[in-house]
Amino acid sequence: MLRVFSIAVAGLVLVTGLVLADDHRGYLKAVDKDKLTVTVEDKGKGTEKDKDNEKDVVIKLDDKTQYFGGKDPISPADLTKMVKEAEDKGSRVRVLVKTKGAGPDGVAAEVRVAGKR
Repeated sequence: MLRVFSIAVAGLVLVTGLVLADDHRGYLKAVDKDKLTVTVEDKGKGTEKDKDNEKDVVIKLDDKTQYFGGKDPISPADLTKMVKEAEDKGSRVRVLVKTKGAGPDGVAAEVRVAGKR
């Protein structure tokens, strides 16, 4: 009985964690080190309906946020440098931001640079 209850609670915690997380795919527009935020031109989930809902999303950062350039870890300074270099070349940086929490209370857990376009 206790084993079944423990498995049920673990499953509930896992599902709740997945519901409270969100992904934002799109192009990185800005990194604000002072306000600890990134601005992403969110491209939605890839369906035609979502393409009508493209918008800029400001996502909070904290000291636990991890940054990756492909598979390799990078620093927040490297991320800022990538955005500046891309703007100078007239290109944009594609990014995936995974958040803990949804909506305006969400905090970035991971910022992953996918490549440049």
